[in-house]
Amino acid sequence: MMLPDAALDLWRFAARERTTVQVAPDGCRDLIVFSPRAGAPACFVSALADRMEAPSFSPGDRAVGVRLRPGAQVDERALAALLAGGERADTVDLLCAIGAAVTLDARVSEALACLQEAPALSTAQRRLGVSERSLERLLSRATQRGPLFWRNLARARRCARALAGAEPLADLAAAHGYADQAHLTRDLRRWFGATPTALRAMPAFLATLSAPAYA
Repeated sequence: MMLPDAALDLWRFAARERTTVQVAPDGCRDLIVFSPRAGAPACFVSALADRMEAPSFSPGDRAVGVRLRPGAQVDERALAALLAGGERADTVDLLCAIGAAVTLDARVSEALACLQEAPALSTAQRRLGVSERSLERLLSRATQRGPLFWRNLARARRCARALAGAEPLADLAAAHGYADQAHLTRDLRRWFGATPTALRAMPAFLATLSAPAYA
């Protein structure tokens, strides 16, 4: 099924038992239809996460969602009107609603892509040809997060994925622009709620960081 330009991925979830899901910050918002085992379905757009979240589910709970591209602008009033009666919303409804109520600003997309790869904010500003104040204003207005949030999130996600290998932590810190191993440890604990050593013992969680997202 073709995704609209503003969407990155389509996902589904069904709980077979009482469970808690570890959800890492990924720079994206999701349009979700949540159908609890008991109660009416609800349709909503998730908030942009700053740290790990751990929602709990009961057996029989289900959800379908569309992950939006980083920086996507959501007209929530129009979206609510398009999806009125969320209990009847299916995948086609969600994708059509996104096509009609979610947009991308090329300037925001370019800035986020640049921050994703730049080793420093000054590098991104130079490549984009904008001032520090202009970049801060653009992203804060569009995403409610500043350039440092996006640059640090991209670095943390790349480094966490690299933990799947056997490279020493000190070498990983240097390769990803951290001042030292202690800096790396603090940053990964801040974003993912665990030390690098603990994350290395969680291969299933690390694998989730390869799903379509920011960085």
